[in-house]
This record gives sequence, structure tokens and C-alpha cells, in this order.
Amino acid sequence: MNIISLIRLPKGTQAQIAQIAPSEAFGEIDHLVTQRLTDLGFSEGMHITLLSNGLLGRGPYAVRLGNLSQFALRRPEAAKIMCRVEE
Repeated sequence: MNIISLIRLPKGTQAQIAQIAPSEAFGEIDHLVTQRLTDLGFSEGMHITLLSNGLLGRGPYAVRLGNLSQFALRRPEAAKIMCRVEE
């Protein structure tokens, strides 16, 4: 299985979250962003489906988690979510 960032997934792709990766885009508050995503349900092993990736693939990224929750993420947050693509 390949591990890639959520922002690289084609629309409609189903995957499993491998990890929430650190990102320099958030600087000192990166750990807070990671915790917020985890609190929302973006955790290792959770199934995720990319529903839409916005205009020209630049966001917002609409996703559905395995528990049927739906979220819209900005590009920097979506880039932190590393996924295992299900084949």
C-alpha cells in the first residue's frame, strides 16, 4: 500500500489514515493542529473518503470519515493527513 498525503488523493478515493504528519506550515502551533484533527476523529486506522478537492484541486477538501462524519479542510490541514490507499 502506498502512503500519500490526502491532498494527493484523486476525488472519490477511499483510504485509511496512516498518521497525522508534522508540518512546518503551522510553526509552533503544529502540535495543536494535530491534536485538533485527532479530536475531530482523524486518527490512525480511520477510514477516509475524499469527496471533493475544491477548485483546481486547491481546497477546500471535503472528506467523510468512516464514522460518517463529514468535514471541509483547508489545504494545510489536509496536507498533514497521510493516507494508505486501499486497492
